[in-house]
Amino acid sequence: MADAFTYKAAAHKFACGNDFTDLTVVNFEGPDGAKASAYSCNMNIDLDGEPHAYAPLGKPKLRPKDNLGNAGWKSEAQNNVLKGQYEAGKLALADLEKKREQLLAAKGASSTAKPGPVPAPAAAKTALHPAAKPPVDPAVAALDKQIAAKKKNLHAMSFENIDANGNYSAKNPKNFGKIFWKWYGVTALTPDQAKALSYLELEAPTLTVRKPVLDTSSIYEDVFGRFPVVQSVFEPGTDYFVTPLPRAANTHYPSWDQRYFLPHDSDAQTAFGALAVPLGNQTGLRLNDTVFAVRLDTADTLSFPFRDTGFGYKVAECSFAAYGGLGGDYRPEKNGAAKFPNDFLLLYLAFPGKQTPRSVLAKFATASNASDFPVLLSFIAQATVDAKTKKSHKVTGDPIKAFEAWQKSPGAAKPQYFDVIADSLRTAGSDFIDRMMRAHAAASPGPYLRPPTLP
Repeated sequence: MADAFTYKAAAHKFACGNDFTDLTVVNFEGPDGAKASAYSCNMNIDLDGEPHAYAPLGKPKLRPKDNLGNAGWKSEAQNNVLKGQYEAGKLALADLEKKREQLLAAKGASSTAKPGPVPAPAAAKTALHPAAKPPVDPAVAALDKQIAAKKKNLHAMSFENIDANGNYSAKNPKNFGKIFWKWYGVTALTPDQAKALSYLELEAPTLTVRKPVLDTSSIYEDVFGRFPVVQSVFEPGTDYFVTPLPRAANTHYPSWDQRYFLPHDSDAQTAFGALAVPLGNQTGLRLNDTVFAVRLDTADTLSFPFRDTGFGYKVAECSFAAYGGLGGDYRPEKNGAAKFPNDFLLLYLAFPGKQTPRSVLAKFATASNASDFPVLLSFIAQATVDAKTKKSHKVTGDPIKAFEAWQKSPGAAKPQYFDVIADSLRTAGSDFIDRMMRAHAAASPGPYLRPPTLP
């Protein structure tokens, strides 16, 4: 008998943006080492790498898909608020340190006193029988904890001793103590960095050497003294800002050119997802692995790779092209999130190990319990459908318990979107249902899994 597929929930719950929390990710393992992971939610749209994502302010002919605040920028008024919070934090830190000094003084101790040298015989005795450490005063310990937390917060706010890549620096940023934000959604350089770079433009009709063009308007300078790079006439988003991805797609171009992040010979970004580090750790997924998405209300499907990196326990951060590829509606006349009505739900099935959906599903089709696979996927979707129906952000349903209860109840109804999901396994570039029927011809999986008859 063929091996059965097994399943287990990931150890941690996940979220989709601010729309859903407590999502269950289920890891599957099938015959011949086949692996997949599934989760269900809507789509959190990520515009990184999109040529028309960000543009300078005050240019009405440009229609950016996102606002600069989502790329890190702060207005002067917003920066002043942060500066005020920083100055208040410094005063609060000084107050905490003063309280600590006063407390130690009241106890007859000195915060700066150091023990004198220990005579040799006593030192030897201490080495053999170390004296017990004096008890730590709870009030001092509490203040030490508050002081450490406040210092950490102030360091983060001001980027103290941190470089533009987030690494420790021997000196503070150029605008330390004056500017309290940095660019992260657009490619940004200092003027000196831009001067040192050049590129021979192969698309130009005559010999043309280009350098990065920066928008050096003072409002765009970040804490590191960087300004956004503007796309040239040779790039798909001329006059828009360059917006990067963590990995190159086309190294024929320099990293400050938008085409560096686009597929070869393409003027548009393609569909991709962002893989959060914790999701990769709990599923074995890596960059360039494939995810297959099924839109539950329309049955639209799309396969695309993970090309971006995310952080936190997040899932379903996808590119604008993925959103559009699944029928997402773009409304440029609207502001903010209303541009992208992303309230439709999907089932995501991801495949680690650079495997294609077709090859993995072909192996799952041979499992002795293959007919249960689309059912469990349907219960994963159902948990999120139920939360949305209740207008709840928290997904409280347990899809594995619901599935196992269904197994124990012969004749029980299948989840609402079972038919959509079962049919989608055909469109994943595989013949899952047909293979399963051939592998288990003697079994009776029920009419809901039989392939359609030809006319």
